[in-house]
Amino acid sequence: MIRFSVAAMALVALAGAWSASGADDPVIDPDVRAAIRAGTVRVLVDLRVAAGGPSAIVSTQDEALRRLAGSGARLVRRFATAPLLALEIDAPALARLEAMRDIVARVRVDRITPL
Repeated sequence: MIRFSVAAMALVALAGAWSASGADDPVIDPDVRAAIRAGTVRVLVDLRVAAGGPSAIVSTQDEALRRLAGSGARLVRRFATAPLLALEIDAPALARLEAMRDIVARVRVDRITPL
């Protein structure tokens, strides 16, 4: 039992160190980086939202848009019940999204995928 406790504490310590080392950086899909070289690209931004339902989603969306103000980002769509934003972005806007480690989880190209 003591070995299990020591092992569990070691895993918790490693997980904390891993998280502090940048594991929470936003994931930027390679297709976004490729498309941004040609100009603007339409993307879906997955947001990190604390528990709290729709009001937490709206508040996180507002914060992301506030931080993007003055960049080349244009809002395409807000989702009411999903922690997402559809945006049209340029390279400076992508750089800002990458810096939003606390609220941006992923940036991916917004495209229609056939079934």
